[in-house]
Amino acid sequence: MKRILSLTAVLMAALVWPLAAQQALGPGTGIVSPEINPDHSVTFRLHAPKAVSVRLTGDFLPPQRIEYEADGRKQVYEAPGAVDMREGRDGIWTYTSAPLKGELYSYSFMVDGKKWMDPSNIYQNRDIATWTNIFTISAEQGDAGWYYEVHDTPHGSLSHVWYDSPTLGKQRRLTVYTPAGYEDNPKAKYPVLYLLHGSGGDEDAWSDLGRTAQILDNLIAEGKAKPMIVVMPNGVYFNQAAPGAAVNMFQPTMNNSRSQSTIEIEDSFPDVMNFIEKHYHVAKGAANTAVAGLSMGGRQSVQLSMRYPKRFGYVGMFSGAAMPEGNEDAIAAVFAAQPKLWWIGVGKDDGVRVSSLALKDYCDAHGYPVTYYESDGGHIWRNWRVYLTIFAQKLFR
Repeated sequence: MKRILSLTAVLMAALVWPLAAQQALGPGTGIVSPEINPDHSVTFRLHAPKAVSVRLTGDFLPPQRIEYEADGRKQVYEAPGAVDMREGRDGIWTYTSAPLKGELYSYSFMVDGKKWMDPSNIYQNRDIATWTNIFTISAEQGDAGWYYEVHDTPHGSLSHVWYDSPTLGKQRRLTVYTPAGYEDNPKAKYPVLYLLHGSGGDEDAWSDLGRTAQILDNLIAEGKAKPMIVVMPNGVYFNQAAPGAAVNMFQPTMNNSRSQSTIEIEDSFPDVMNFIEKHYHVAKGAANTAVAGLSMGGRQSVQLSMRYPKRFGYVGMFSGAAMPEGNEDAIAAVFAAQPKLWWIGVGKDDGVRVSSLALKDYCDAHGYPVTYYESDGGHIWRNWRVYLTIFAQKLFR
């Protein structure tokens, strides 16, 4: 019995030691990483005295362009760049970046070819199944990074709620943002933005990666956006919720967290809207209802507007692929309903730019009013956060 207990203790110690070692080197030990310098350069530090090589990967470094096929079209993914770090005293590796613009940035370390999170930085987020450390920089008030940070302004609430979907025969999870003051004034009615994620995402994507609450809090506090409810559903009909919140445990991938089906959009999306309109203080009607999304969610937003042309007065497609061929009558019905805004945003290096332009050109040729916005970069969150910041300011005016 004593031998079994001893063996168990050894195994437990082996499992706990790596975590304890990283925690010992974490915040409070005197190692500051990342450190934002006065010129907005950033210094990264990692204590790894036995490492042979340490590399820093981050989306603020020159990107690696990766091309792939999706939906029958060429896509371009900008993978984070990488750079060697330099070992100094006491086994602390360092690297200082060039001055950076205001933005939310992500990074991690590669230690002898294996990924490490920064033990000195508690701020992390998940994109599909990949975790990275994050930090924000604001070079000046009003830049992109400023809108992604928390400021001394009135704050809204972010909630995870479950609703019944009779169409799908299951309970599903939503993330809902309500603006500051919502709980204090039950008689007030608020317009609603339905905000849809892309392939590989879930109902947590826009709140975690997209900084929805921070963007809306700051825009509303400045008077640049109307107070609104933002509803972020799970756009994959066979997933109840994000990993860890669903009944089944699953590892998210691009394949099991995307949908080509229209079940969750044309058929079951009214279940989402009915729940929101029943349980929240909602101003109804197309003039008070918007739908927008990124990538897959952008396509879904356009499909929703074509299926229910009189329900959405504002439609946003962020890096989406929705071709006019085969949808001519549906597009005509959309603009016959006179939407207040049809907004298309895409990056110059994005693989879906071709289809975004095709939809814009078709609408222009037929006299359908669309607003087209083109930014630098490709199919990345850095663009989608900007698109939300711009689009939100145009709603419900």
